[in-house]
Amino acid sequence: MTLMVSIARVSTTENPFGSKDFHDAHDKIFGDAMALKALLRDPNDPYQIALVGDVKDIDRVRSASRTAEGDAMMRRFGFVEQLSYFLQEEDA
Repeated sequence: MTLMVSIARVSTTENPFGSKDFHDAHDKIFGDAMALKALLRDPNDPYQIALVGDVKDIDRVRSASRTAEGDAMMRRFGFVEQLSYFLQEEDA
């Protein structure tokens, strides 16, 4: 399993992480390729976040996020663009 922190620009200050709709939409697009752990807001910029997750299949996460459906889902919940991401391999 790999820990991923994705830094993103968002269009809203609402936090979708507690929304069942957000988790259902995420599961529909990404399946079990990535389990969400947290959404952290930048204390100095409310339109920048860090999305933290456990990744089982990074290639599937990448390809799903690049589909029209993946893009539409992310925009629906305020994600504008990924600025960067960080990966940490964890022991199995």
